[in-house]
Amino acid sequence: MSLPISDSELHEAVDNVPIAPEDLQGDADLETFAEDHRHAVLKAPVVLRVRELNKSFEGLHAVNDVSFDLHQGEVISIIGPNGSGKSTTINLISGFLKPDSGIIDIDNEPVAGLSAPEISERGLARTFQNGRVFGALTVDENISLGFHKRLNAQRPFKSLQKYPIIRWLPLLGETALALVPGPHTLRENKEVDKRVEREVDRFKERLGDRRGDYTYTLSYANRRRTEIARAHISEPKLLLLDEPTAGMNQSETAEVLQQLQHLKAQGHTILLVEHKIELVTALSDHVIAMDGGRIIAFGDPDDVRRNPEVVAAYLGKRREIRKTTAAAGQSDVLAKQNAIDAVAAVNEPAGSPDSAALASDGKKPVESALLTLDNVDVYYGQVHALQGVSISVPQGAIVSLLGGNASGKSTTMKTILGLKHPKNGTITYEGRDITHESTRGRVKSGIAAVPEARRIFPAMTVEENLLSGAYTRPKSDNIAADVALMYERFPRLKERRTQQAGTMSGGEQQMLAFARALMSRPKIICMDEPTMGLSPKLVEDVLEQIATLRDELGVSVLMVEQQAELALSIADYGYVLQNGRIRLYGKASELLHNPAVQEAYLGGAVED
Repeated sequence: MSLPISDSELHEAVDNVPIAPEDLQGDADLETFAEDHRHAVLKAPVVLRVRELNKSFEGLHAVNDVSFDLHQGEVISIIGPNGSGKSTTINLISGFLKPDSGIIDIDNEPVAGLSAPEISERGLARTFQNGRVFGALTVDENISLGFHKRLNAQRPFKSLQKYPIIRWLPLLGETALALVPGPHTLRENKEVDKRVEREVDRFKERLGDRRGDYTYTLSYANRRRTEIARAHISEPKLLLLDEPTAGMNQSETAEVLQQLQHLKAQGHTILLVEHKIELVTALSDHVIAMDGGRIIAFGDPDDVRRNPEVVAAYLGKRREIRKTTAAAGQSDVLAKQNAIDAVAAVNEPAGSPDSAALASDGKKPVESALLTLDNVDVYYGQVHALQGVSISVPQGAIVSLLGGNASGKSTTMKTILGLKHPKNGTITYEGRDITHESTRGRVKSGIAAVPEARRIFPAMTVEENLLSGAYTRPKSDNIAADVALMYERFPRLKERRTQQAGTMSGGEQQMLAFARALMSRPKIICMDEPTMGLSPKLVEDVLEQIATLRDELGVSVLMVEQQAELALSIADYGYVLQNGRIRLYGKASELLHNPAVQEAYLGGAVED
């Protein structure tokens, strides 16, 4: 059930244009709908009012006098480079942080300084940048949790839960009704089931047959869809979406955009943080651009994206990322017969001049590589997740592992790190078999990881996070000197050394994840989606840092990345996974312009 728009002029504007995105005929209809909607919502009541909002961390003014209004039925997007204050702003609005000063009102009711549960009870629902679902619960159970705050029969004494001394009373009441539900509780359960079914129906092609599956078994994109459904089920006054398409490929992004356009057409009020400008422009009524904690532009999407100050802050000065094929001190890498070239030469079929178009099932890597997977099979129960996968990573090279969601990329990473164990095949590192070695043993021998969504320790300081990266090293190993080197390589981290890592921007957390991995003095780093959720400017910075690991430190990199062109732009070699098999492989320069990559990358994969 969608939130109704009471303002008559907004009704009139919506009724006079086709509101279903697929019904709009061409650019003219889209522009007419967007323009009419943009003007109409400004006459609707204000749902969210923010005035002179401020927040500082250890002297850093993260949010500086931010003010704006969000009207009923309006969609506003916040854009800006990482570290501009976007995440801090929405964390203040949703109660995850308390402001130093300023006003936050929802429906003219002050909420600044209230806790996240209290603000949620007042009609706000949100998703998170890195995606947060309960992995041990099913899709249906995750979605139904979003309606918990609206329950009445199942939550006796819920008004007492904010009092610490007696909050056990509502918990005891909920437990009792869960064990012995009364008639009112049973009726409420049926209503929740109907609402869950309706939310799943929005993503029926993706989630329809996965309702009873645990969410840890889902692909990243399907976990994000589950999270959006969980936020929407409560029919919130304000829906706050933090990077809802982060980690999704183009087709998945387009699908989510269509769902969000339906929510907009139905009158939902949405505050969106997003880096994908095309999505922002297609969805938003107005856009806020931030930099340095301040709002530097506000207005129509096209006007803001063309604003010179926004272009300079958000995109930065574009530069060519350094692309070399050999690490410092490793100038003879390509002169030697490395793993991938040797595999191509031995296995290339007659009449096929392009090694990048080969399928490599069952191919045996040569022994000169730093790391190899040889004909590896991995299962999740009865699901054959990796099927005869063979990969080689030469010393001092960047290898990109590409593919759509649920293609097997993350499973490959987990297998290399010892978090998953192959049923068949071997993993060789520095010429020795590590197939059955523990994760700790692999880290000690020089295999490090930068996991998906960073996975820093949010309640620990920056320096404590860095020290955790050296946990396998003895205390006598001059760890303090390496911390100093990390601060020299990442000056931003030195400025925030005593700041809680969870309060930093996504880009700063990515820097910290890199530095933490380097603290183990690795020979190879496995990176899972290192550019996910980052602004274009910071994406270039991250890619340059990855190239530097190879060029200056001689560290090999195996990089999982959704965005094929970005990954191949700095890589030496690439593999394309589809449905758990290697479908393409070869030199990155060849794969970058090979049309078969797009076919294998976007087509045919069955989603988890």
